[in-house]
Amino acid sequence: MTELQNPAQRLWQDQPVEGVKMSLEEVRRRAGKFERRIWRRNAREYVASLIAAGLFVYFMMSAHDWLSRVTFALFMVAMLWIVAALHRNGSAKKLPEGVDTLTGLRLYRAELERQYGVVKSMWWWYLAPMVPGFIVYTIGHAVKVPHPAAWAGLAVMDIVVAGLFYVVWRMNMRAARCLQRMIDELNVPE
Repeated sequence: MTELQNPAQRLWQDQPVEGVKMSLEEVRRRAGKFERRIWRRNAREYVASLIAAGLFVYFMMSAHDWLSRVTFALFMVAMLWIVAALHRNGSAKKLPEGVDTLTGLRLYRAELERQYGVVKSMWWWYLAPMVPGFIVYTIGHAVKVPHPAAWAGLAVMDIVVAGLFYVVWRMNMRAARCLQRMIDELNVPE
């Protein structure tokens, strides 16, 4: 196909691509908007995890068997892990004052790339920590109610949970694609 292109088109396509032309104010505006978006995402996750952990404490305290207590303790540990991992790896970083446009653009891109990594790896720090709790719950319920009819309901619940995990994973992969597009649009020179 390359041989069929005319020389003028080849010359046009082979010319060097300029970096993004953006003022420092525009870089700061975009970085600030992104920082607020990340802050809101994290706040939602922190509140949801706090509510879930509170419910798990209640369920653990009102449980009458040790297997249920272990299950809810595993879920509480998962919530703590998720919050800690999100805070450690996914907290928004503010663009420092006094940087020039190119440095600001590079820092903004680095933050986009860092958040991309957080979202892309969410299976390992967000979903996987909850798996032990669901496994122990499934085993505990199967032991408590050893009837095949009850196991069918348990299997349906496990399928629903797996489906929810899949939906959450897909949503995060969509967010990762959006972040990648934002990164690609910047085209910052190295």
